[in-house]
Amino acid sequence: MHKFIPLLALLSALATNASAAPQTLVSTDSHIGFTVKEMGVPVAGQFKQFTATIALDPLKPEQASAEIRIDIGSLSTGTEEADAIALSPDWLDKAHAPVATFKSVAVRALGDGDYLADGVLSIRNQNRDLSVRFHRAAQSDGKTVITGDFVIKRSQFGIGGGLWNEEGVVAEEIPVNVRLTLAAPAQ
Repeated sequence: MHKFIPLLALLSALATNASAAPQTLVSTDSHIGFTVKEMGVPVAGQFKQFTATIALDPLKPEQASAEIRIDIGSLSTGTEEADAIALSPDWLDKAHAPVATFKSVAVRALGDGDYLADGVLSIRNQNRDLSVRFHRAAQSDGKTVITGDFVIKRSQFGIGGGLWNEEGVVAEEIPVNVRLTLAAPAQ
C-alpha cells in the first residue's frame, strides 16, 4: 500500500498540471467577428487569422491565462472597398499595427461555466484595460468551447478619423463576438 502513495501523488500532480496546460486552438471551428454600424446600417466582419493560447483549469481559474493575437490584415467584411478602408491609416492602420492582442491579467469564476477575464487589449499599438465575460463549455469529444461578447469604443484606440468621426456616420461602439474551440488536452 505504501508503494502506491508516491505513485498516486505523482499521477495527481501530473493530472493537475495537464489540466492547466494551454489547449490548442482549432482555428477551423473558431471565430472572431464584429459589427460596425455605418449610418445606422450594420456591417458585419471577421478576422480570418488569429491565434489563441488559453490555459483554464475550472478548479483553479485564478491560475488561468489567455492570450489572443489577431492578424489585422485578415479582416474581411465581404467587400474589398470596405476592407481597404478598414485597414487604412485612419482605421486599423495595418501598416503600422499589423497585430491586435488581448492578454489576461486575472480570471475569476462567476459560476455555471461563466468567467470574467480582466486584461489588456491592444489595437493600433494602443493599450486599454478590458474585462471580458465568457462562457466555457466542455464538449463530449474532449474539446472546449469558449464564447464571449464585448464592446470596444473606436475613440479609445483612435480607430476612424476625419469624416468618419462626424456624428452618425460610424457608431462609436463596436460589438465583438468570439468563439474559440480548443482541442482536447493531450493525454
